[in-house]
Amino acid sequence: MASAALPEAVAPKKTGNVRFAFLCAILASMTSILLGYDIGVMSGASIYIKKDLNITDVQLEILMGILNVYSLIGSFAAGRTSDWIGRRYTIVFAASIFFVGAFLMGFAVNYGMLMFGRFVAGIGVGYALMIAPVYTAEVSPASARGFLTSFPEVFINFGILLGYVSNYAFSRLPLRLGWRVMLGIGAAPSVVLALMVLGMPESPRWLVMKGRLADAKVVLGKTSDTPEEAAERLADIKAAAGIPQELDGDVVAVPNKESSEEARVWKELILSPTPVMRRILLTGLGIHFFQQSSGIDAVVLYSPRVFKAAGITSDNQLLGTTCAVGVTKTLFILVATFLLDKVGRRPLLLSSVGGMVLSLAGLAAGLTVIGHSDVKVPWAIGVAIASTMAYVAFFSIGLGPITWVYSSEIFPLQVRALGCALGVATNRVTSGVVSMTFISLSNAITIGGSFFLYGGIAALAWVFFFTFLPETRGRTLEGMDKLFGAADEDDLKAKPQDDKKVRAAGAGGARRGSRRSSETGERAEAAGGSELGGTASPSKCTLSCFETMASSVLPESVDSTKDKSKSNVKYAFTCAICASMASVILGYDFGVMSGASLYIKKDLKITDVQLEILMGIMNLYSLIVAFAAGRTSDWIGRRLTVVFAAAIFFTGALFMGFAVNYAMLMAGRFVAGVGVGYAIMIAPVYTAEISPAASRGFLTSFPDFFINLGILLGYVSNYAFARLPLYLGWRVMLGIGAAPSVLLALMVFVLPESPRWLVKNGRLADARAVLEKISGTPEEAAARLADIKAAAGIPKDLDGDVVPVPITDRNSTQSQVWKELILSPTPAMRRILLSALGIHFFQQASGSDCVVLYSPRVFKSAGITDDNQLLGTTCAVGVTKTVFIVVAALLLDRVGRRPLLLCSAGGMMASLIGLGTGLTVVGHHESKIPWAVALCIASTLAFVAFFSIGLGPITGVYTSEIFPLQVRAMGFAVGVACNRFTSGVISMTFLSLSKAITIGGSFLLYAGIAAPGCVFFFTYLPETRGRTLEEMGKLFGMADTAMTEAEGACGKEKAIEMAKRDGGQETVATDTVSWS
Repeated sequence: MASAALPEAVAPKKTGNVRFAFLCAILASMTSILLGYDIGVMSGASIYIKKDLNITDVQLEILMGILNVYSLIGSFAAGRTSDWIGRRYTIVFAASIFFVGAFLMGFAVNYGMLMFGRFVAGIGVGYALMIAPVYTAEVSPASARGFLTSFPEVFINFGILLGYVSNYAFSRLPLRLGWRVMLGIGAAPSVVLALMVLGMPESPRWLVMKGRLADAKVVLGKTSDTPEEAAERLADIKAAAGIPQELDGDVVAVPNKESSEEARVWKELILSPTPVMRRILLTGLGIHFFQQSSGIDAVVLYSPRVFKAAGITSDNQLLGTTCAVGVTKTLFILVATFLLDKVGRRPLLLSSVGGMVLSLAGLAAGLTVIGHSDVKVPWAIGVAIASTMAYVAFFSIGLGPITWVYSSEIFPLQVRALGCALGVATNRVTSGVVSMTFISLSNAITIGGSFFLYGGIAALAWVFFFTFLPETRGRTLEGMDKLFGAADEDDLKAKPQDDKKVRAAGAGGARRGSRRSSETGERAEAAGGSELGGTASPSKCTLSCFETMASSVLPESVDSTKDKSKSNVKYAFTCAICASMASVILGYDFGVMSGASLYIKKDLKITDVQLEILMGIMNLYSLIVAFAAGRTSDWIGRRLTVVFAAAIFFTGALFMGFAVNYAMLMAGRFVAGVGVGYAIMIAPVYTAEISPAASRGFLTSFPDFFINLGILLGYVSNYAFARLPLYLGWRVMLGIGAAPSVLLALMVFVLPESPRWLVKNGRLADARAVLEKISGTPEEAAARLADIKAAAGIPKDLDGDVVPVPITDRNSTQSQVWKELILSPTPAMRRILLSALGIHFFQQASGSDCVVLYSPRVFKSAGITDDNQLLGTTCAVGVTKTVFIVVAALLLDRVGRRPLLLCSAGGMMASLIGLGTGLTVVGHHESKIPWAVALCIASTLAFVAFFSIGLGPITGVYTSEIFPLQVRAMGFAVGVACNRFTSGVISMTFLSLSKAITIGGSFLLYAGIAAPGCVFFFTYLPETRGRTLEEMGKLFGMADTAMTEAEGACGKEKAIEMAKRDGGQETVATDTVSWS
């Protein structure tokens, strides 16, 4: 069995040694039976405990889940205990404690004694869970470690199966006796385990930590494939333990520094970790969190309740079906053990979690259909049962065993015990929260809604695993930290020389482009000192206001005394204002539809489903042109694309204003959606390309500011025209949206074209003129032009007014862009793309559109019933959004993107929890609950405030910055497509989701999505403040030369063709660009 699971390339030369390691792993892993048996047996015993002791659902779910919380005591103590008395005796200690706990539960005469028994058993489980994977990982050779360290999960599943069988076997005993026998008989495995473990050797790594090198050599000799491997493993362990290699006696002196060692371990792991250690810790905690938060304990512990909800009512049938769950888990965990070292951790993990997402969606859908039907629905029952079996199968073949394998591998030796203890603590807390809230959660948002929530968490888990967890198969434990960025000694020795090379390369890259080497200091001064020296506005009456606003975000070092510098920044400010006004049309539509929907439903007599389609379909319509907008803006220019967007929206608004029925209204929304798609894609791109680096965050936040202004105008429009006749009011609200688009089109005609687009089209003189108008100094303008030329692949010596640009096939160029961005991206480009898609996804998946579009319905659910009061409260939402987006604009270049983003996402999560809680309380009471109503209103306003101060504006700012020039339009279009698609799904499903899992449950679901969003932003998004657009690639791992190649996909060919057309030689053009 062991050898069958080993890859051919690492087949053992001494099968007896692998068998010995196999036997040790089997014995140590049997500790996990204790937890598995408790989970399995409580699943069925709970049915009889509730009947016999007459306890409530809340008492029952506390009884079911509290063991996980109690186990925290054991898991934290286990780390220190195992470092003190050894891994082997800690296993015996765990078995002894569980033995006492099982007896106490078996002889419990009331609820209090039963809870005390679970307290004692929980401590034993905490010890067992922490120590079994650590011992197994430390005794296993690298070639079979994945196989052997999956055994704890195998025995958890085996214990669950034994618990299910025990339920079925003793279910026919008298009520007062049956459940006590089920629990008490769990003492038997712990006795057998304690006796068998005494025959195991101690962990070789623990022996080395205690200086017992001779004993460690013996154990390593028995568990390694060859003597050479044993010697190599011993050397690695000595190095990790800090023992000099020349010390090679049977017992060597080890300094007695336990207290200081403990403090050092906490400092290394928690208080002051290195970036590498922080990533290891986050990985270890993350995989444990997602293992439990995806709902596995809810399925295992409450499987009888799940099957009862699916339509199976007989106790014997329930327990029999539950046994099938146990058999499925056990069979698939065995399959996983044979695949771990052959296939690897990552493929199994990603396949497993993907299958779990689909299974949870199927289970939730089946249970929701059953819950909404008065009669049995056979196909839905079949889907629910099949999805449950599929879920436990997918869990058992990947996420179940790999969590323990992975977390036992990745921590360095000195912090391994504490690291694993923290992982187990996270696992048990999450498990306790899930199991102790499942019944209450099911009552609040339905049982189907609960599994939809778990499915959403599992989907986010897949993203976390894909981006954060490297493959560990075949690595020694001592070499794990290199996967997370640590350097070995050879790397450290070579680093001074490498640093010199890097600095030299950086200097060379910095000099690429005309006049750059002599202007570095001037550029830094200009970027920090003159690019934000003042502001401008299209209107003289507001100019001084804008100047005050701009100057408030300037650093103290800004030199704003130069009139030319102030004038230039005012011009850039004016351009940003005008271009960003394109976003008003999206905001107005959002805001006006929020209130107009109340009257449209009454006038056209449409259903809720038709209404939510009407509300959200424009986001999907905008997808049609999200990609076309990128190509259009590359073809006719950024400026004319803004005019084109305004003209299309004008037509759509008139259509909606004169709509006589639902179909014509939908046609109007289609046309308006096309205009919105163009507008939201082009406004941030133009603003980013025209803005100086020092003020880009401030200026590129304007599109989101105008979205919020548009929302506020829409709310005001609702309130202003609400008193018109029913048939006229909503038509005026929608039709008047054509006015801003006319004003926008007229204003945009006075804007200059983007200097980056001009350079791409060879119009250097026009680009130079624009850059001189928006830069602080002529030197800065020249340096920016040189950067853009390098990014566009134009040789630095080509410096005429109009330079020849190769007439390339647009289709081939477009194919090249798609290849670089999607089909075969570099690792750096892949990270850029994932960052953009992630921030757009989380912006919309956290429910912002639901709050904006459906705010009247939210406030109505909170207890506000009068239409005028609803629209007035909705106006407060619009004012809050607008005020805080102004605050964000002032802070973006002063505070930075990351701090605002993290504070914003954290505040949104807390606000969504408050809103979900308040709405749930209101929904479960027939009379008004004043504090709950106030909580709902305050949480809604807090949510839009936190959203507007961070995630709202920063999404557009960030994605307009990070893409290289040649793929910027298409990259931003892909981000917008993700944004609009997610927004469409959210807004078109909100009403149906609210009916399925309650409106409070919907916002708790969005809070669950916002939480992983915080993790994603923290781990994946670097700070971009103060960087030029051409320097962004370095933040994501691009070297200067790689950036040049990525930003100018066909640059070399362009240079050659330009040289040919100028009568030069190909080699001259090639050498000029210095292609590498």
